[in-house]
Amino acid sequence: MENLIFDTSQLQLLRWRGVICCLLSVPLGLAQTRQLGHLRRTDAPGTGSLPISQSVAATPSASVEYTFTVLDFPGTFYTNGFGINPGATSTKIEIVGGIGNQVAEPIGYTKGFQLQYAATKSATTETFGDVNVPSAVQQASSGVNDSGEIVGYYSDASGTVHGYMQSGGALTIINVPFTGATGTNTYGIDNSGEIVGSWSDATTTHGFMLSGGTYTSFDYPGAAFTIANGLNNHGDIVGFYGDTSGVYHGFLLSGGIYSAIDVPGATATEAYGINDAGNTVGLYCPTSACLADFASFHGFMLSNGVFSTIQIPGAAATGPVNINNSGVIAGVFHDTVGRHAFLATPK
Repeated sequence: MENLIFDTSQLQLLRWRGVICCLLSVPLGLAQTRQLGHLRRTDAPGTGSLPISQSVAATPSASVEYTFTVLDFPGTFYTNGFGINPGATSTKIEIVGGIGNQVAEPIGYTKGFQLQYAATKSATTETFGDVNVPSAVQQASSGVNDSGEIVGYYSDASGTVHGYMQSGGALTIINVPFTGATGTNTYGIDNSGEIVGSWSDATTTHGFMLSGGTYTSFDYPGAAFTIANGLNNHGDIVGFYGDTSGVYHGFLLSGGIYSAIDVPGATATEAYGINDAGNTVGLYCPTSACLADFASFHGFMLSNGVFSTIQIPGAAATGPVNINNSGVIAGVFHDTVGRHAFLATPK
């Protein structure tokens, strides 16, 4: 399938190329300064009416073009792309994510998937496969590195969520060792095998890193909760946090220093992925209405201090989740048919 999307009114496959990015000439504001990410759930609950914390966005001044490819796992209405390999030591493109049919909490997906994607001038090849944890009730894959090591998370019969890593056919269950922990979600893995994610206790959610067998917990300073979503091969971590007023902000943790990431004019910002050049992708809510159900969010990319808005034409919501070193973006978009993974390749 090459650059295809469902026409939601006639359910016919159409060829589609789109232009989606508008550069906002606004420098990144930095600030030193607890919830599962909305892209990682099928129910995507709202957060209520939260205050706007940023100023009105600048007028778009330029455009960047991508070629989009829709990636639907056969036989399901919900295909969510969560991770793409960095491409630092390999030219292959591998995507992982979750599939399901809008099932219930705590995860919302029935299976994880792995996709090998290859494109030439004349054709594309998409090879889907399951990534499953035996006896899991719900599960999803969330990150993959150039060696094909996959991380994800699953729920057991009691509803407890655990992380996992699959490497060379071997499955390792990941549970943080912190006192009071009630659940572990693993979201990202780099080429050296370092892993980031979130863990919960009775009151909130924290970020964590697993490196060389050592777990480190961290929280954005002063935050009500912290979610760590992704990392690059330099150890830079991105995610989002909620402040004490209930507003969501993205963040970067680099060299022990925290920086807030707020799309100008947005009512909420969530960062999900970062490549080795420091280009960061995620989602934001452009209006207060978006916060009611998180059903109309837009995507963004932050590069060299400049934000680009990413919105697939005709989609109700667009969420970039990760970006590789060639600038290829993997993510998920919503329409009236369901949820679909997408690949955005720079032209």
